Amino acid sequence: MDKYRLVVNPYDIEKWVNNMASQGWHLKKFTWIRFTFERGEPGSYIYRHDELERFGGASYEDEYLEFLKSSGIEQVDRSGNFVFFRKPANDGPFELYSDKKNKIRKLSQKISLLLSLILLNLIIGVIGLSGILSVQAIDWIKLSMNITNILVVVLFSIPLIKLMRVRNNLKKDLNLFTD
Repeated sequence: MDKYRLVVNPYDIEKWVNNMASQGWHLKKFTWIRFTFERGEPGSYIYRHDELERFGGASYEDEYLEFLKSSGIEQVDRSGNFVFFRKPANDGPFELYSDKKNKIRKLSQKISLLLSLILLNLIIGVIGLSGILSVQAIDWIKLSMNITNILVVVLFSIPLIKLMRVRNNLKKDLNLFTD
């Protein structure tokens, strides 16, 4: 079974994949938008995600993946630097070993990208709407394109706010444990 979700907030996606697993649908492979599940025993796996470095550090990455494998953690699939792992639920809960600073850095990169996309669409939409509304005859195609830009701003603002909350919580945890 294929399901489609946009990977913006990796923590929400991880929660969703674990919810699917509790219903007996186990992640088989994924891309940044398409997730393929196969039927299995409900609740038999716990899933975790990680984001590996894209450039350099290949030996570190190999050592990390080998360490996870030796710990009984199976790599399900990888799309770019985003990886899903799983472990049998009867082994108990597990966490991956990415440090909070690295998670905060990666969330900050996602926030910057989303913010750039939002601001670009906002500027294009507002300039386009102000130009269209100042003329006598309305160009409906341009109007619909500019309204689409504004809708993109609204739709992408929600995951932006969620990512900022996740990052702020990680920062609080980091400060709590480092003070």
